[in-house]
Amino acid sequence: MKARILRFLCKTAVCALLLVIVTKPAEASIPTTNDIVWIGIAIGVIGAGIGIGIYFAVHHGHSLNGCAVSGPNGIQLQSKGDGRTYALVGDVAAIKPGERVRLSGKKAKNASVPPQFFVEKLNGSYGSCEVQSAAR
Repeated sequence: MKARILRFLCKTAVCALLLVIVTKPAEASIPTTNDIVWIGIAIGVIGAGIGIGIYFAVHHGHSLNGCAVSGPNGIQLQSKGDGRTYALVGDVAAIKPGERVRLSGKKAKNASVPPQFFVEKLNGSYGSCEVQSAAR
């Protein structure tokens, strides 16, 4: 009986010794000034990246959506966004009257009537649209 107890105590002691050796107590480490600086830089870079990503996701540049119509001086675009009619100038060969399109370009700075939009690129054609009177 003493042998069984002795063997049990030996096994328990070995297990306890292994647990002590294998596991280390957690040590509290205090961040250094260098760590704090790098954390601040990382937060700033991540914030800037998120801000730039949101800007490019939301900002469509200089583009117009609307319905292309035939006007007295050529093709015009009835803008879906601001409800105005723009005379299209520039790369307008691919634009067909009666189609809903998205165009990239620049609005003219002069005060012409109707205002002009210099088309740089046809971004998309979305099928036919309801053509309204171009005199706006």
